[in-house]
Amino acid sequence: MGKIIDDVREKLIQKIKSEGEVLGEEFLKVDSFLNHKVAPAMLNAIGKAIAEKFEDLGVTKVLTAEAAGNIIAYTTAENLLDQDENVEVVYAKKGVPTTMTGEEIRTIQSPTKKNKTTLAVSGNYFSSNDRVLIVDDFLFTGRTAGTLSEIMEALSVEVVGYGFVIRKKGSGGYKKLSQTGKPIFSLVEIESMDPQTGEITFIQ
Repeated sequence: MGKIIDDVREKLIQKIKSEGEVLGEEFLKVDSFLNHKVAPAMLNAIGKAIAEKFEDLGVTKVLTAEAAGNIIAYTTAENLLDQDENVEVVYAKKGVPTTMTGEEIRTIQSPTKKNKTTLAVSGNYFSSNDRVLIVDDFLFTGRTAGTLSEIMEALSVEVVGYGFVIRKKGSGGYKKLSQTGKPIFSLVEIESMDPQTGEITFIQ
């Protein structure tokens, strides 16, 4: 693993330990720095680490689902620009705006919100030559990333990998995405969480 990745991983683990809130054995709240209130320096470092992992795959677009993944996708693409000036970001819309055309639409069930969400991506923003990196804040069930992959397949666009900030071991998402044969990277991997003590065990 590269030095950038190792350094960012250590900083993120310390941040999670100091500010993360264990809501259950499967749910970790990191709203104070990752997806509600945002720490720009941390998010830029996360994007740099993900970019380093996938810098040799010729990524042309970074794809995520709004809104939690937006800044992660942006900082990842910004750091990939060091290798290729053509890297762009696409955010899958939740719902279908009347302004969208040429869209591919899928419905998923959110593991955290317990409701169904429609994801829409405009095919007008992709070409058959694109190489797409899918990123998000958490890898849990893999439904969001898997659905984005299905949309790309429907558009005949290649997905070259998956990048996540945090993965919970044993939640099924990693196994699901592994079936694609594409590289999967998680900056931090969690072995277990104890909602009684708040203790988080990380995989080193």
